[in-house]
Amino acid sequence: MNEKENYDFNFLDVLDMENDSPWVRPDRPWLKNRPLEAAKTVKYPKLNGFPDFLKRTVQYFPNNVCMHFTQTNLKYTFYETKYNADILSNALISEFGVKRGDGIAVMTPNCPEFVFATYATGQTGATLIPVNYLLKKKEVKHIVDSAGIVKVFITDRQFVGIVKRASKEIGIENIIKISSDNPDDLTVQKLLEKYPPKEPNVKINVYEDLAGLLFTGGTTGLPKGVMLTHSNLISNCFQAFSTGFGSSWKGYEDGFKEMGTGRTVTVNPLCHAMGFYILNLCVAGAVSLILFSSFDAGGVLKMVEKYRIKSFSSVPTAYNIIINHPDFKTRDLSSLEASGSGSAPLPYKLAKIWGERTGLKVSNAYGLTEVTCMCLGTGFWEEINPQSIGFPIIDTDAKIVDPPDYITELKPGERGELLIRGPQVMKGYWKNPEATQRTLVEDENGNIWLRTGDVAIMDKNGFFFIVGRTKEQIKYKGYRILPAEVEDSLFEHPAVLDCGVIGVPDEIAGETIKAFIKLKPEYVGKITEQEIIDWAKENLAGYKYPRMVEFVGMIPKTPVGKTMRRALLEKELQNIKAAKG
Repeated sequence: MNEKENYDFNFLDVLDMENDSPWVRPDRPWLKNRPLEAAKTVKYPKLNGFPDFLKRTVQYFPNNVCMHFTQTNLKYTFYETKYNADILSNALISEFGVKRGDGIAVMTPNCPEFVFATYATGQTGATLIPVNYLLKKKEVKHIVDSAGIVKVFITDRQFVGIVKRASKEIGIENIIKISSDNPDDLTVQKLLEKYPPKEPNVKINVYEDLAGLLFTGGTTGLPKGVMLTHSNLISNCFQAFSTGFGSSWKGYEDGFKEMGTGRTVTVNPLCHAMGFYILNLCVAGAVSLILFSSFDAGGVLKMVEKYRIKSFSSVPTAYNIIINHPDFKTRDLSSLEASGSGSAPLPYKLAKIWGERTGLKVSNAYGLTEVTCMCLGTGFWEEINPQSIGFPIIDTDAKIVDPPDYITELKPGERGELLIRGPQVMKGYWKNPEATQRTLVEDENGNIWLRTGDVAIMDKNGFFFIVGRTKEQIKYKGYRILPAEVEDSLFEHPAVLDCGVIGVPDEIAGETIKAFIKLKPEYVGKITEQEIIDWAKENLAGYKYPRMVEFVGMIPKTPVGKTMRRALLEKELQNIKAAKG
């Protein structure tokens, strides 16, 4: 096999239209309407790691823009991106002795150097460890200490103090700044000027070697390191290309012919699984990615209008801010052909407003870091249901169970925990066999399923609906209430901009329901907490409406916009303790 064949492939050749998927049990309800023109499974090419996606795209579209950072107006073609990644690969090996299995931590906002580091790390056989730049020293130290393999730490100048303090106690000496005014500082820029581009010759075991070690705590607990292999990332990208999403889908052949012409916008941080995945998906599909280093709703709307963006996907928090931005009513959004939402189901009210303005239904996709990014969405052959997360993508199976029985599948319409199976499911949690064993469970045939921790139902047609988190259920007088249900109803109130609902310990009821609400600016000082409670009492079941409401300036969120109900609860418990003296 020659060098070209190692990374080159034809997208049409990976589609298997004849054979059933080895990952999916037969007779699944979401397959009954699948048309003949939809692929049944994927014949995954044997690539030498996810950086082969960039290598292939450079072969066909070298001068297309790979990434465009609008706030700094920096643009890099696919060729320039590969060129700089090759230089950085050479520097990591020659200057720091980086080898297969070492860790490269990166703590920066969205910037070109993050992208260079991503592909440089992958090419060397090292493991990328993205660190959220919003974290504090204690949290950064936990990640670096838990990883235990960090050889080099790349960061921006405003975070170098945190990185140095966290790294000093662990003994990490190789700290590289993106840039610096101090000529004695080691910077990425100096390395890019010092070394020639040289792609390393490293043989990667795609099924075992880690492409990324992504620490996620979700909305609960200390972050755990999710081990994502090169195969996980490669598989999930091919799954996205091969499923055929949404009403704007034009067929495989026409879709692949248009490769190299697409643009999209993302506000997701690259340090998070969703942003990391979107980057690699765009590189694999030769899509020009327009990025923001910080969220700018007006900027997003401007880019959609200026570049005639056809597809836009984001998270509910971003949709909420965009919809409430004054430019939402004036910008030309007519180019949009498809809209998607991830990380959490988009509240009905937001989906309705978006649809009235754009004429589009928002297709909810579902995923989590433990499945690389995505495992459910809506195929082109089904009508989008804005309240559903769709059905499993190609080569993915799903079922609803009642723990601790992880084998018996519940009937359609019954609530239980959602389990996922597919090639995108993580290898496990880093150095945490107990958590891995709790999360990756075997069925009667020895197949591995991922426990998502989400409460869901499946209807008779195979559409799935998320109704809450197993750990966040509120137990009120024997009833089990899911915070998301209460939040969705509160969004219907015209004064509510954002909200979060928790259960507060109560001696009589067990837990009582409390809602934290951020008001729209025009309602501040013009409505009371009691008026919200009275409204909720009229619009929610007697056991579901919040007994307590508190107006707040912000609702704490994860990097991709999930409400951090744990943070709300911890703060509430502290206040209760302080009040008792």
